[in-house]
Amino acid sequence: LKMMVDSDTVRRAIFAGGIEEDMRPLVWKYLLSIYPWDSTEEERHNIDKRNSEEYWIQKDKWVSDPKLRESRDYIEQSDRIEKDVLRTDRTLPLFATDSVYGGSDENNLSEHGLPGSSASLEQMKDILMTFNYHDKELSGYVQGMSDLLAPIYSVYQDEPTTFWAFTSFMKRMRSHFLRDQSGMQNELSTMAQLIEIANPRLYKHLEKCDASNMFCCYRWLLIWFKREFSFENILRLWEVLWTDYLTDRFVLFVALAILQRHADVIMDHLQSPEEVLRYVQDLSETIDLNDALKGAEMCFYKVRYRVHIVEEIRKERGLPLFSSN
Repeated sequence: LKMMVDSDTVRRAIFAGGIEEDMRPLVWKYLLSIYPWDSTEEERHNIDKRNSEEYWIQKDKWVSDPKLRESRDYIEQSDRIEKDVLRTDRTLPLFATDSVYGGSDENNLSEHGLPGSSASLEQMKDILMTFNYHDKELSGYVQGMSDLLAPIYSVYQDEPTTFWAFTSFMKRMRSHFLRDQSGMQNELSTMAQLIEIANPRLYKHLEKCDASNMFCCYRWLLIWFKREFSFENILRLWEVLWTDYLTDRFVLFVALAILQRHADVIMDHLQSPEEVLRYVQDLSETIDLNDALKGAEMCFYKVRYRVHIVEEIRKERGLPLFSSN
């Protein structure tokens, strides 16, 4: 059994309205390139089987290696993952401490300074440690990745499936976690260029405030607004972004739309990079997702139109054109 409609139709529908909750586990596998869009039911079954077997092989490489588990790298990464996971989305029932794994939060906080664990959190730790040794290109686990794992785990609640979905997501997020920060610098630089095109007055004001490096958007872009929206809204936002429907960098237009919405306040009342950063971070959980997505789509067409006009002028004058990126 193959999908009855083409991938463009599906992606357009998701972009417009998200995915029904009961369909997410299946559709996310297409969006995250685990399943080819034209795969048959038998092919999907074989992919799941192969992925499950491969996950347990990958996990066993560190679980069953006493020498590796005594290494400095393992101990440091294990400690880092433990601390990050035990601080991730703890208000959700799925990630609440349970008595079997975690005891009481009160005892754990007094003894270790961290809340207790749970079966779900233990699985998340194992997924991240397996990823740490699986993905050599990325140089292992980096702080912030636990934030990107939690929504995917919440949909699958299964180690192998979550691992491969997360690994696929990290392929597109890899540049965000480079040690030299070059990936995030590129994101912030592009963000600044978009503001300069869409709202020159706001850009000039940010320059005057010494905030045109766009560091105020760093957290937004690093973990795709994970701490800015409710958990349920993050599921919706990410699946829209995964469609790559208008562009594979639509997250930048979401950020642009939010800044546009607050441009007057920023220009009228904020005078320093610290004030801009504080104001932007304080927007957390106050942003209307539908408003942001509609605004992002409008920003995309506005920027595209303005770039087109400038390119036409440059062409007439025999000047080099902008890159398509």
